[in-house]
Amino acid sequence: MTEDEETIARTIAEASELPLKDAAYLLWRECSKLDLLAWRAMPPNVRDVFRSRAAENSIEVKFEHDHPEDGLTFDRLQLTHPGLDEAEVKQAIIAAVRFDDACFGYFDKIKGEFGARYKRAVELAARDYPGYLELTYQRARYYISYYMK
Repeated sequence: MTEDEETIARTIAEASELPLKDAAYLLWRECSKLDLLAWRAMPPNVRDVFRSRAAENSIEVKFEHDHPEDGLTFDRLQLTHPGLDEAEVKQAIIAAVRFDDACFGYFDKIKGEFGARYKRAVELAARDYPGYLELTYQRARYYISYYMK
């Protein structure tokens, strides 16, 4: 198994141990990384097919965000939580994406100390989307601090 495949397997295994909502959030936040690792694991001739579709990629990214319950996050979440109702899995993904969007939406780009701003953003989003583990809220704070630097 390659290092990329091991990373994918570790992420899937970690998501398998989490409650459904938290697993949905983890897999949603890590979907770009998992997609990249899976892409790198593809044979070169298969990668060339995807490269030839470059113009469609931005449309696909927008579709994945607007309909995450119909994309790879759904497939991965079903792997981690087999036997659950499809509607329940889809709802968990939709909620995770909304929570993630709220975290970024509540981030104040102008006023205050950076650490307080990203913590406050997650706090406000958590009020709108309660019920995640503290680990998930920690992850959300990490993602906001990393991407909003």
